[in-house]
Amino acid sequence: MGASLGSGDLGTRLTATAEASPVECTSLQSGVVGISGILETTGSADSAVIRVAVDGGSPVQMGTIQPQDFVHNGRIKTANYALELSLANGSHVVQVCFEQSGAQGRLPKSVCATPVSVEVQCNVCAGARPFGNIVGNNNLCKANGHIPVSVRGDFGDDATLEIQGPNGFVHQAAMNHAGQSCNYHYNWNPNDGNGGAGSYTFRVQGNGQKLVFGARLNCR
Repeated sequence: MGASLGSGDLGTRLTATAEASPVECTSLQSGVVGISGILETTGSADSAVIRVAVDGGSPVQMGTIQPQDFVHNGRIKTANYALELSLANGSHVVQVCFEQSGAQGRLPKSVCATPVSVEVQCNVCAGARPFGNIVGNNNLCKANGHIPVSVRGDFGDDATLEIQGPNGFVHQAAMNHAGQSCNYHYNWNPNDGNGGAGSYTFRVQGNGQKLVFGARLNCR
């Protein structure tokens, strides 16, 4: 909780609290967090402008508490507030501040709640890796054989695949992105060309990410 006193306000005080709700992911790169709390005053129930600063940036107005929003309990008046912020993946510090203008000749007052730390981890595609049956379906010479290359990660919508193998074999293709998921697929038909039995290297790239893995393919 933070507190501030307006000069010459005859001892009245303005205090505020802030807390963050769990983050709700809205994409692989960002999420929405709710910030809520209470503004309390022992002075007048003037309207209060709400401003929010993220990571030390310039405060941005995000609402106003009206005089009728305050609940009176003797000299103490309290008002609840709730905000929603969209934040990118990473660690953030959010500070909520309030300012009462001081209507009818009263002195203005301001207060900032204690900064709130928010961690956004919405990239569920982190930790790129291959998956599926490339190892179990590794016969280069099987009639009508196809070798599925499947990976999981955050390679964007334009992921590319390069396959290198024995005898200077190189094959390049685009990976198919399964909707907005973390999965990418390519159905490689080695009958259209391969380097023979041996070790192959698979490189998947996109969105600034790279995944390299190998597999040993046979011909029987």
